[in-house]
Amino acid sequence: MSLPSVRLGAGMMSYFGNVGTPTRVVPNSFADTRAGFNLNIEERLSNIFAVSIDGLYGHLSGNEHSATDNLNFETKVIHAGINLVLPFDNGIIMKQGKYNLIPFVSIGLGYMTFQPYGDLTDSQGRPYYYWTDGTIRSVPQTSPKATTAVMLHRDYVYNTPLAASQSSLTIPLGVGFKINFTESFGSDIGFTYHYTLTNRIDNANTGPTDKFLYTYVSLHYRFGAKNSNDYTTEVDNTDSDADGVIDLNDQCPGTPKGVKVDAKGCPIDSDNDGIPDYLDQEPNSKDGAVVDEHGVTINYKEVAAKHKEELKMSAKMDSVNDAMSKYFNNRPRKEVLDSMERNHVIVKGKAGSKKIPAEFQAVDKNGDGLISVSELTSAIDAFFSGEMPDMNVQKINRLIDYFFEQL
Repeated sequence: MSLPSVRLGAGMMSYFGNVGTPTRVVPNSFADTRAGFNLNIEERLSNIFAVSIDGLYGHLSGNEHSATDNLNFETKVIHAGINLVLPFDNGIIMKQGKYNLIPFVSIGLGYMTFQPYGDLTDSQGRPYYYWTDGTIRSVPQTSPKATTAVMLHRDYVYNTPLAASQSSLTIPLGVGFKINFTESFGSDIGFTYHYTLTNRIDNANTGPTDKFLYTYVSLHYRFGAKNSNDYTTEVDNTDSDADGVIDLNDQCPGTPKGVKVDAKGCPIDSDNDGIPDYLDQEPNSKDGAVVDEHGVTINYKEVAAKHKEELKMSAKMDSVNDAMSKYFNNRPRKEVLDSMERNHVIVKGKAGSKKIPAEFQAVDKNGDGLISVSELTSAIDAFFSGEMPDMNVQKINRLIDYFFEQL
């Protein structure tokens, strides 16, 4: 389990309630927005979720001025809650430890205290009276002393208690992004919508319950972070194929159970022939030997003898089309013949020891007195493509025989 992280931030608190337009979905004005400050402690309990304990301090305010109503309030809010946080880097939506920008959502349960105050008097204690001409006066418009009324201006100091201190449960719903600058430091940007269980925040005491939105930016510090995200330790140590080498260091993932591996997680190949021991049917091949897919040393003389007969049979077909089909289906791959040359099965030292028959001298393109693999295959391909009209099936058969006589 990782150590917790601490988040300290600031933001804006916006009120949604009965003071102002009852159906509004945004604050009446920027003037109704107040500052807020948050302190959070978060613990990542698993790949899927974290738990945070949140504290919030700030103010909520609302103002309404119309022909029939002139309401205003401001209240100090102290809020604490516990939240279930679901970060997107859970190994399902996003891979852990790979991204520095990580979305998250949260839901929780909170408790808040508040006491609404109103701006009902000016700095000299004179009450506000709103006249129909839009002004604020010191006496009611219908008062006999209306002619002596003094024009006042709101000071926006909320110093008149509207109700006693109260409290309510809340349901905070959050969404945001975590931004990691380093393994230890980062930032959070988010929104938390608080659905309260009271309609008394604004002292209106009517209509639907009050809500407020907290928009914030914060800095976080993760304790104990070293070279990787603490909460990825469990994943980082995973050994999917149970070979003793964790996935992050395993260069051969998916090794069968019980197979011995080296420090890189790859099956051991004792004779270094490219075939791991558990698949090697010849575990002690000679150093440098060329082996097949089973780790068995290739006997090129046997391969040559086998394919000599196959080539002869393909060349003796009754028609050129039949010969072509048989040749392409059965002839040894050029890679095998080239390998035979490299391993000295076709001994170039014999060049010139036996003069090439006149009928095949045109095949010896480089004039070295030896029919090479490339020259043989080129002649056969030219025959099948019609580029050597003087060739026929019988002549190709003799050429193949001569080629293998050079061994």
